[in-house]
Amino acid sequence: MQEALAHVLGIGGPPDSGKTTVATIIAERHGLQEYHFDRHEMAHFGRLDPERHPALHAAHPDRMTTEQRWLGSSPEEMTHDIIACWSERFAMALDDLLTMPQTPGIVAEGPGLFPELVAPLIDSPQRAIWLLPSEPFKRASVAGRGKPGNRHETSDPERATHNLTERDLLMTAHIRRTAAEHSLRIIEVDGKEGVEAIAERVDAHFGLPRISCHHHESSTLGR
Repeated sequence: MQEALAHVLGIGGPPDSGKTTVATIIAERHGLQEYHFDRHEMAHFGRLDPERHPALHAAHPDRMTTEQRWLGSSPEEMTHDIIACWSERFAMALDDLLTMPQTPGIVAEGPGLFPELVAPLIDSPQRAIWLLPSEPFKRASVAGRGKPGNRHETSDPERATHNLTERDLLMTAHIRRTAAEHSLRIIEVDGKEGVEAIAERVDAHFGLPRISCHHHESSTLGR
């Protein structure tokens, strides 16, 4: 599998770490293909097998109301469930990547690229990196983007937002721990660096040639 994915570079991290923005900048700079994990969610739901993907099956929009999703569990339970769900989708993402052309190379990004799943598939730590938002950056991002977008459909929007934020902070801790266990690199995102600076650091980690590019300087970090 390492050989089959040798043309893929991975950018992981929880929501609100800037993965999507950075991946797009890098792909545009170097003429690479993009793969965005989040954009395949509904396709993955459509391919699930309840026996092989029990967590994804349980999380299907038809099986879980908005109230249940954001208020039915503790942040700890939510973290466990979403890691299980996205881990099941990771195998589907691999199938997606293997059906894409091998050239040009691919920059794949998404929250389901957990270090413990990626580590066995790369021949060098240089093939993947994780962006981790600091707690203040995360909280500011959630407030600024009004997440979760459907929280007002619950009986307690404030608690729904709290649960989402705490879930993602716990996920960040999980990624930080497992990246360290596998000697994989992370970049802390605290808002002090612009998106171009983060992209330059990711470029350098991947060993991509430096290209002068300023058209994204005004961008802000997001997903």
